[in-house]
Amino acid sequence: MGKIIPRWEWRTFAKDIKLAVNLDDYEKTRHVESKEHYVLSAVVDENPKVRDNKMDIKSLQQVNEDGLEQWKPILKVDFPLPKEQLLEVYKVFRLTPPKLDRDVYSFEDFIALATANPRILVFEVEKVRDLYDVDTCIVEYATVKVDGMEYKTAAAEDPDPEKVKRIVQKLGLWGRENVNYVKALKRIRNKEL
Repeated sequence: MGKIIPRWEWRTFAKDIKLAVNLDDYEKTRHVESKEHYVLSAVVDENPKVRDNKMDIKSLQQVNEDGLEQWKPILKVDFPLPKEQLLEVYKVFRLTPPKLDRDVYSFEDFIALATANPRILVFEVEKVRDLYDVDTCIVEYATVKVDGMEYKTAAAEDPDPEKVKRIVQKLGLWGRENVNYVKALKRIRNKEL
């Protein structure tokens, strides 16, 4: 994966999010439409997702006094996954793996194993994301569809937590709860969001 620089992140989810700034006043760096699968363990809050046939797992490193979260990528591999790699995924889940009798597992195989385990939550998530450069900080504003419901999400991320805090304040969102994808998806499934 090259040199890994953990990033501090802040995010919120709601049916609608009003910002204190107009993001169109800033450079839009990307527009991305994707369908992703989040495959979450019920016992830990790691962030595994599959996008573009690639397993991507971020691990929560720490939460600072402002409630910002530092996330670090720990795994990014293409499907099909070798059996040994799939065993590593189950270590991240902190769950006992099922009996694995093949050397290689496709994405479909992985999803079938995951949905068979009641301690693993599988979500199909459709995203339409716009990313902006706001004072050299990455800001994302997106529409997310999950479990038949549509939500807005706004986020800021950067290796510098003070910059993230300043940008969230500038967006007019400081004081709201920091809700990452793992928390949000679990709340959506439990009808708490």
